[in-house]
Amino acid sequence: MSWMGIILTFSLVDNVILSRLLGVSPGVCAPVDMRTARIVGLFTAVLMALANLAGWAVDSLVLSPLGFAFLRTPVFVLLVAGLAFGLHALARAAMPRLLDAAGISLPEIAVNCATIGVVLISTRAGFTASQSVVVGLSAGLGYFIVTALMTAIRERLDVEQTPEALRGFPLHLISAGLLAYAFMAFDRTFLLRLLGS
Repeated sequence: MSWMGIILTFSLVDNVILSRLLGVSPGVCAPVDMRTARIVGLFTAVLMALANLAGWAVDSLVLSPLGFAFLRTPVFVLLVAGLAFGLHALARAAMPRLLDAAGISLPEIAVNCATIGVVLISTRAGFTASQSVVVGLSAGLGYFIVTALMTAIRERLDVEQTPEALRGFPLHLISAGLLAYAFMAFDRTFLLRLLGS
């Protein structure tokens, strides 16, 4: 698969939230404002890239050669959790005001199933180290796109008059469903026509 194919596949066609249904909670229960959505998206993209690279290294250098491929899931859960807390500590030291202003708990976001799912998908597909990093960044970009769109929809719906029964979570689920239909326009046929291969 070409580099552009990987980027388009994991950010649009095979989006972790809308196609794989991984990490649905942060996507549907969107952040309260766009600034928080940007922080969540950036953190998720960096974490997915680092986790994919680390997952590739652990899988190709330790688990597969020793015949322990069946331990991928628990090892990757611990790996992602460790990376998430390390990134959180680094972000807390580098920009504490930004994290406090955002009002989010980054380790909770990081250990959702989206990051672990992307690492498992990437290692099972047999991507190289550099491809794994691009897969992680692309999946993080797709995660950010959906989170930003859901945040924009949420901000718009907060000022609109809606029936009491639909306010809050039900309306967010409806919005996520409509967004998933919109993303269905980006399919493998679209990629073949766009990339010509």
